[in-house]
Amino acid sequence: MKVEYAVFPTGLLESNACVVYEESKRCLIIDPSQGCSELVRFVEKQSLTPVAVLLTHGHFDHITGIPEIEKKYPQLPVYIHRCDIPMLRDSNFNGSVMLGMDFKYEGPVNELQEGVAQIGGFEFQVIHLPGHTPGGCALLFDRLCFSGDVLFAGSIGRSDFPGGNGEELIKGIKAKLLTLGDETVICPGHGGRTTVGREKKANPFLI
Repeated sequence: MKVEYAVFPTGLLESNACVVYEESKRCLIIDPSQGCSELVRFVEKQSLTPVAVLLTHGHFDHITGIPEIEKKYPQLPVYIHRCDIPMLRDSNFNGSVMLGMDFKYEGPVNELQEGVAQIGGFEFQVIHLPGHTPGGCALLFDRLCFSGDVLFAGSIGRSDFPGGNGEELIKGIKAKLLTLGDETVICPGHGGRTTVGREKKANPFLI
């Protein structure tokens, strides 16, 4: 399935909230952070129909926009790996308390499982990559990979938060992401996009 995507830096930490859409005008919303009105306007302008919210992991800067999305699109299903569900319910674990917030998402969630996922007419690969968080995942649509806070352009995710593991993080990146084709586009949770080939050659954490 050929997809298009749009990226919207949102929230206090300028997290990349993304919209993935295809020809039939269905779309997936990935990692909505606080203040995602621009994303909603894009969805409306393009006449898209959201079918699900996908979360690459449970840190606050990737989940605080869920209430805004649900206000506009009630009963939209939310998906996250089961190992990060506790983060949604605990403001200490999701890190929002560090910025004086007490954010918790207590709505219903569905589990992302490693392997091929079929959600709302979309088919994509879920790649479980613990180390930044226990349930961190990358979402692969053919040659387009949303890596969350696992892999960035020239860097990798932090592993010093609760539930982190630096050795496991690097091991997973090398085994599961750097083995994708060099032309695979990486769209990270913060900052600009990159490619697998570029990170293999120049990322100082992976050489």
